[in-house]
Amino acid sequence: MKNGQEHLVIREAASGDARQIAEILVEDWRIAYRGIIDSAYLDSLSVENRYETESQRFYLYTVAARGDEILGLSWNRLLDGEDADCEIVALYVRCSQRRTGTGRALFQNAVDTFRSSGRKRMIVWCLRENREARKFYEKMGGTAYKNGTHSWGGREYDMISYLFRLDG
Repeated sequence: MKNGQEHLVIREAASGDARQIAEILVEDWRIAYRGIIDSAYLDSLSVENRYETESQRFYLYTVAARGDEILGLSWNRLLDGEDADCEIVALYVRCSQRRTGTGRALFQNAVDTFRSSGRKRMIVWCLRENREARKFYEKMGGTAYKNGTHSWGGREYDMISYLFRLDG
């Protein structure tokens, strides 16, 4: 890995990773979505509550780790849709680890895994106002595709998807 990530390991999450997964998700939401998602909702997020959720579904994640520290995570799944046959549901990197290659490594791992299973079209959804995520997915070769909405805390937010061709 580049940029000081030479000891970065991409692996399936283990149950012992659930606490750090929860910490990353809460921290990233509070920082990345401030000014986009309602502040009261973001302030209500709790690592303890998120830990309860993530301890039940840690197996859904792939993590980027350096030793015992989780630096980032992705949730990848197969689809049977017309638009895409696979999806990165979530990709988060600790704020202190952004621009180090961790997100790129997680993204490339998802692409490689999907390609090896014969998948051809990957989709990723993100908040329309999340300019940092949009710039990342565009840099990774995604094409803006469909618009939609998602609800958090009783409010609707505009979403945009990016489509990636994996067979080219």
